[in-house]
Amino acid sequence: MAIHKLTLDDLENIDYCLYAIRTELEDYRLAHALNLNLGSKLNRKDFDLDTGTDSENLFPVFEWNNIVFDTNWNLIKNSCKVEQKNQGQGLFANSPEATIKTVNLLEDHPSVDYFLKIDGQTSPNQKIISTINKIPDINMVYNVDLCNIKSKEYLILD
Repeated sequence: MAIHKLTLDDLENIDYCLYAIRTELEDYRLAHALNLNLGSKLNRKDFDLDTGTDSENLFPVFEWNNIVFDTNWNLIKNSCKVEQKNQGQGLFANSPEATIKTVNLLEDHPSVDYFLKIDGQTSPNQKIISTINKIPDINMVYNVDLCNIKSKEYLILD
């Protein structure tokens, strides 16, 4: 019987580009703006990205499979709001207290609102960056260095 061993080197085969987007737009408005300006056809997926942690951390995902260039585009929201129930203190010790906490998908990039992941693209495209930067409500777009991301497994969407 053969033994199959997986190493961490298997996960280092990176064939995608990751762009960070800072904006105040809602996810559906950003997807619409990207579709208008880039000619993409991003659609909301039926399911949200789940990190698999204890709480329900669900991040909205939009996807477009570009058949012409053989690429797959994903727009992922970097933050979600989670309600945490805590026991009250002092005078309110008998009543549960609910607080809302913001959780980031990639903790090492807390100021980023959305990530645009393009599978099949190995080097960043300056035309995409400049086109997104021209959208009125976009504050900043830049390429993310994939070597500095600590939790790359959250970007695996298949």
